[in-house]
Amino acid sequence: MGWSYLDYAVVAIISWYMMKAPYTKVEESFTIQAIHDILNYGVFDISRYDHLQFPGVVPRSFIGPLIIAAFTKPFVWASSLFGTAPTQLESQMLARAAIGLTNWVGLVYLKNCAQDAISMQKIDNEREEEKNKEIGKSVGRRPPEVYLESTGIWYTLFVMTGFHLMYYGSRPLPNFVITLPLTNVALGWVLLGRHNLAVCLLAFTAAIFRLEVAALGGGVALLSIYYKKMTLFNAVKFGLMGGVIGMGISLTIDSHFWGRWCVPEIDAFIFNVIQGNAAEWGTESPAGYFTHYMGTMFVPPTILFLCLVGLKMAPQNLRIVALSGLFHVVVLSLQPHKEWRFIIYAVPPIILLGSVAAAYVWENLKIATTLQALVAFALPLSPVLSMLFSLVFGHASSLNYPGGQALSEFNQMIIANNITNATVHLSVPACMTGITKFGELDYDTYGITYDKTEDVAKLEDLWPTFEYLITVEDFPSMLPFEKYPAENWEKLSATPIFLGFDTTDFDTAFKDGEGLVGLITRLLQENANFATFVSDLIDSAFMRGDVFFTYKRIAHDSEHIESK
Repeated sequence: MGWSYLDYAVVAIISWYMMKAPYTKVEESFTIQAIHDILNYGVFDISRYDHLQFPGVVPRSFIGPLIIAAFTKPFVWASSLFGTAPTQLESQMLARAAIGLTNWVGLVYLKNCAQDAISMQKIDNEREEEKNKEIGKSVGRRPPEVYLESTGIWYTLFVMTGFHLMYYGSRPLPNFVITLPLTNVALGWVLLGRHNLAVCLLAFTAAIFRLEVAALGGGVALLSIYYKKMTLFNAVKFGLMGGVIGMGISLTIDSHFWGRWCVPEIDAFIFNVIQGNAAEWGTESPAGYFTHYMGTMFVPPTILFLCLVGLKMAPQNLRIVALSGLFHVVVLSLQPHKEWRFIIYAVPPIILLGSVAAAYVWENLKIATTLQALVAFALPLSPVLSMLFSLVFGHASSLNYPGGQALSEFNQMIIANNITNATVHLSVPACMTGITKFGELDYDTYGITYDKTEDVAKLEDLWPTFEYLITVEDFPSMLPFEKYPAENWEKLSATPIFLGFDTTDFDTAFKDGEGLVGLITRLLQENANFATFVSDLIDSAFMRGDVFFTYKRIAHDSEHIESK
């Protein structure tokens, strides 16, 4: 498996996004909490596992978290040998790094398989020509060739400058935890002509990790049959083989963690699709993926246009891969509830097909007309624009984890003031926007109890025991369960969240009648730090508003009743 310098740039960008947005959201909570529990409590005694207290609507598989925890544990253990055991938050980052590495390997593997497929196609074409010459048959028209190195470069450029694959590449969304790497490996096998094994792996992945992968597997099977790469019998046989093995493994492992017989993906399918409960999370038109989500995942949409060219010149196996991705999106369009992450498996093959076209256009383009000059300019400009949009999306997204930020600031306050043996209540909205067990301080050292009670009756009983709160109420008088909350609680801090964009400061940065040249001249005359000025100006366009508030208890109702 070959590696290029650009491949290392991909993992560097995934790591940068990981460091910029270290916290997680509610969609990632099961996976990250499961990884925490496996790392800290082992796999046999599950009595302290988070999912027993907060099971969620449907069960999810522990196999992905188990694999990531297994990758993470040696690094945690090695750190402890040198007396520098990582903090819980650092362990979370190590786990996310493991997720990022698996996705990186999958993306690179798919690229390398594509290069091998194009190389094999070229060799086959040359052999066919030689054979035709020997028998005196017309050579015919040679299919357009694509430079191997150039295809890989364009693929890597499009991948690394896009937003979704890079930003979410290290995030513990179930779609990215082992699922996406395995789908990329399976699609790579299709490119290498291993169609039977690819169908088997996709069925296996669907049964354990995400059932929507079955749509991708179905596309691979049907198109492989159409192009006479496999028989219907083999498609059914290998699909059943992968599905049965996957369900058997899931039944064995997940039943242990959930304390009952279950195959989580089957349970989720019955709940969300058969019973139609997925619609409770919102519905969209059948065309939603094509009219909205694809547009946001490919900005600018250069790759989508290039795919039209790529289909004409791509090897058969690459067409199977690309059309299977399209088939996957079409099938999922039939489900009313839509999310971009459900079709993420189609993104790498679409990028790959567009990269083949980009390589062909770039290597064969002759600048003789205005249109050709525009194409020569627009093609390399596309990844540059994509990167700019990704940086904007990435910075805005990093501001959407106020719960994790609030907890981090609370912990810093606890450490700075050497506070011990206290209880803090974490509200549900805060827990949904970045709070995980990885964010908690070591109990043996600080004795801080992090309460996440949701039941109102239980919460009312426990309320007098809380010494700190992280909640959405922005005034003490709005706090519940007390007669004199304004006199019982003191606001310590507020945590903001991203609200939108406001470019007002861009206009006020220029003085009356001053243009860009004048602004630069003035900054130079004032010896201002130009980089800092630009950075602050851009950051000012991202509007923020306080959403969570941290309180400290200073009294109880009983201390005011007599005086009142």
